[in-house]
Amino acid sequence: MTSDTAMTVVSEQRWDPGPPLDAGFVDGEISIREELRRGDFTRWRRAGGHELRERLTDRPERLFLFQTEGHWYAGCKTISDYVLDQGMPGVFCSRVYWYNVVGTVTSVRTSDTDARIVFEPLDETGRRAAFEAITPLTEIVHPFAKQRDPGREKTSPSDGWLVTEERAAFLGLGEQHLRRYTRERFRSWCEAADGDLLAYDPACSTGQFLSEFATMDPARIRTVGQDLSSQMADFAASRLERVVCGDAASPAVETGSVDILFSRFLNSEVVSTAQARSLLPALVDTLRPGGTMVLLGHSPVLLDAVDLVSAGLRVRQTVARQDDHLFQYYVCEHGA
Repeated sequence: MTSDTAMTVVSEQRWDPGPPLDAGFVDGEISIREELRRGDFTRWRRAGGHELRERLTDRPERLFLFQTEGHWYAGCKTISDYVLDQGMPGVFCSRVYWYNVVGTVTSVRTSDTDARIVFEPLDETGRRAAFEAITPLTEIVHPFAKQRDPGREKTSPSDGWLVTEERAAFLGLGEQHLRRYTRERFRSWCEAADGDLLAYDPACSTGQFLSEFATMDPARIRTVGQDLSSQMADFAASRLERVVCGDAASPAVETGSVDILFSRFLNSEVVSTAQARSLLPALVDTLRPGGTMVLLGHSPVLLDAVDLVSAGLRVRQTVARQDDHLFQYYVCEHGA
């Protein structure tokens, strides 16, 4: 991101895990998940229909939309097993399950304080069918940006956190399925490529994601990480071939040199939507002709296919399917 914003991208200068989630809140989130599994929509019933409503300063990121076979569907994320079973900070992760699909969309509306989706509930058969109809090119859209204060999107703290082994472990929790899928998704791509491959992560955090990707062929995959935090860059240096402390707006690699770029920071609660759009062109320019850019992350991706195509990319995939869940996973090819 840009230095003008004085924002640290996935970087740390202090580690404060904060208080654990309130037990009553967790119980409420578990109840929401169980009600959705049963198909009990009583909680969302109103006189004029059923509605999902969230304050923009609360948890609007749980709401999502997707379109298949000419129909728009609404969804509601539920508390992640990473939170319940492994103590991951936060509430949600990137995974979407069949029971998160609630029904067809009647209307979508926002105010200065909240977001609302009115929907027509579907039975379990219909919900499962809609979930299964999602293709690798169906976009899962999170249309409502989380706000720190009214009118201001929530982003990473300007002073960041101190990176420690404990903090690094927490940062990696929510990406376990993403790292596994990435290795599976690109294994044949790697095997078919000639010569060395340059893999670049412009906000590399602890370096875990890129280093695990390189295990597919450590003799050929060259890794370059970059992070705005000097502490994070120092931490990642033991995992990656080269790490640069610097602003992602000024990439640490030559123009047209990158075979594959992983973006895990053009995401909600990391940068703003405007910042994500302004950072994209410089990142695209690092790709060689035919090079690959992958956008993914623990929180919702702030860009969509329109942004990516406008930046000169060909969108080859928007969604990944793994085991019993789906998640946003944009795979793009440099069109130059």
